[in-house]
Amino acid sequence: MNIDEKIKRELEDSNPDFDAISKDQEGLMDLVFGSFKGGMGRWVIFVNIFTLIATAVMLWTGYNFFTATMTQDQIFWGICLLLSVFAQVALKQWLFMEMNRSSLMREIKRVEVAVAKLSNRI
Repeated sequence: MNIDEKIKRELEDSNPDFDAISKDQEGLMDLVFGSFKGGMGRWVIFVNIFTLIATAVMLWTGYNFFTATMTQDQIFWGICLLLSVFAQVALKQWLFMEMNRSSLMREIKRVEVAVAKLSNRI
């Protein structure tokens, strides 16, 4: 038996409840709706509204870019389109980072509760 098989067998023996824990993961929609709860909920609402505005601006500038007839207008609307795409990407990145942060904080709280229960038993 090589070292890889020993490590694999030891990991499987030491943590048999891993499958049960991994099935308890939240889905994307749970994370999205969970981000509205908590201390940053108002900011998440504000950023979502601003993201919708950035999407509308992106669609409007994209339409104007493709319907512009002069090169100078195409350059102007193309730059506006790129800026609105960058704004939307940055806002969505912040939202996903906030969802990740809230999920991580919930997991840390679960670990704290588990440690408190174990310390009470001892």
